[in-house]
Amino acid sequence: MPLPHVDAALREVVHALDDLGAVGVGVTTTVLGRTLADPLFDPLYEELDRRGAVLYIHPAGEGAASPLITGHSMTWMVGAPVEDTVAVMHLILAGIPLRYPRMRILASHLGGALPLLPRRLDDHLAFESPETPELPSVAVGRLWYDTVSHVHSPALVAAAASFGADRLVRGTDFPYEDGEVFLRDRGLHR
Repeated sequence: MPLPHVDAALREVVHALDDLGAVGVGVTTTVLGRTLADPLFDPLYEELDRRGAVLYIHPAGEGAASPLITGHSMTWMVGAPVEDTVAVMHLILAGIPLRYPRMRILASHLGGALPLLPRRLDDHLAFESPETPELPSVAVGRLWYDTVSHVHSPALVAAAASFGADRLVRGTDFPYEDGEVFLRDRGLHR
């Protein structure tokens, strides 16, 4: 999506879904330093919700804007799942999944650390974000999560247990995974 230009993004939604037959659109975890929960993006979410379309979220490769990540060679290995976690939490705290229930939000990489956090999120809600419209443990069940986990079975088990196996969608991370890693993760090479 050509965000933060919402009018252009709305034109792309029409083109992608109506002309090309796509089922949704992709965005990065942040847009020029803005959270995906920025009210500026509400018209996009309204249109995706009206259409029952997918909003796919992928890391921006900014290491969650932390020099502790980017300055220490961890932008993708640690930064990507941190970005996934933070982006989805911004949406949950703003009530986006509740307000736009027909928009199917698909988070990359099992939602980052989210499979490990539902109880903690609920327990901290009262003192950190009491205005959140629903418990995070409920909200995480409104989203879908791709299975890119570098074939780490415990992560898949945690995601299935936390969100339900019916909320997991097969993902490949191609072209970011390629060569031996791609073949390993597809079960094509041992």
